Amino acid sequence: MIAEDILTKIKDIVRTQAPDFAGELLPSSSFEEMGLDSLNRIDLLAAAEAAFGIEVPDDQVAGLLRVQDLADFVASAQAG
Repeated sequence: MIAEDILTKIKDIVRTQAPDFAGELLPSSSFEEMGLDSLNRIDLLAAAEAAFGIEVPDDQVAGLLRVQDLADFVASAQAG
């Protein structure tokens, strides 16, 4: 899957997980500014794991703070 497709799919997942976020969803958008607390972020990552068939190791979770961070992780996980 190409990077642009990954980013688009992640944005769709984010919109589902943060339905109250009315701002523009950019790659640089942080999950915190969208109002996602730690539990919401876990739900978001679980949805991404299911959508892409990957697993996010616990030690990587803290570094996934923005939409682009998650997109980069997914691309890397799918490549490796």
